Amino acid sequence: MVSFKDTKQVAEFYSENTRYTHFHTPSQLIRYYSNYFEYKVMPSLEAFKEDEKIQSDFHERHGQQHLLFIFPENEPLPQDLKDYAEASGYTTEKMELYQTEELTLGKRAGEVRIVGDDQTFKDFLAVCRVGEREYGEEFADLKTEMHTADRADDSVIQLVAYDHGQPVGKLEAILHGDLIELDDFYVLETARGKGIGTALQEKVLDYGQSLILIADGNDTPKEMYERQGYRKISERYELLKVKSSS
Repeated sequence: MVSFKDTKQVAEFYSENTRYTHFHTPSQLIRYYSNYFEYKVMPSLEAFKEDEKIQSDFHERHGQQHLLFIFPENEPLPQDLKDYAEASGYTTEKMELYQTEELTLGKRAGEVRIVGDDQTFKDFLAVCRVGEREYGEEFADLKTEMHTADRADDSVIQLVAYDHGQPVGKLEAILHGDLIELDDFYVLETARGKGIGTALQEKVLDYGQSLILIADGNDTPKEMYERQGYRKISERYELLKVKSSS
């Protein structure tokens, strides 16, 4: 059965114990999903508070401003942990994993190209940066480095969509054997609703039919995914807290 463990992970193993695995990536300190605790079992509130102190002290020593905890798949957060998280300033995220083996697409628009030459890659990065700079220039610079590394990775497909000759959308897809993970999917706001996203997904079908993607369950457009043939196959809770830099 497909699970979150089948999706791409850009994080370096640091340590583990019976309760959780600690991921720490020195080259990507500002990236949340490269630096976090992933629980093997659901912690009690008391255990979580201990782990919170450990991660907080560790991140403070490394100049990091966030805390991130990922909980076991398909297990609800205990109410006391939810209450503590809310009172402590955490954002509770429910991430959902979707899969389809028969994509049903609507209208399409634009021209999609596979990133190959330098100009196409430049166009790809330009679209990426529009969405990524919402999280700050430092983060956007880090993502540019990651996209550049991905360009040399045979398991990564980079696509850019054009509308009237202008780059307006992009998608990275990761090949996991028979599975294809849709990642870094973005269409410029001015080009949405035209079928650009449909065209990007359609191009991915050249590589296989079994697609997976991770979506934020708090604002997931479930009806759209269902119309396209996706079904939810797993979910997990995450707690994120970003400290003030002041």
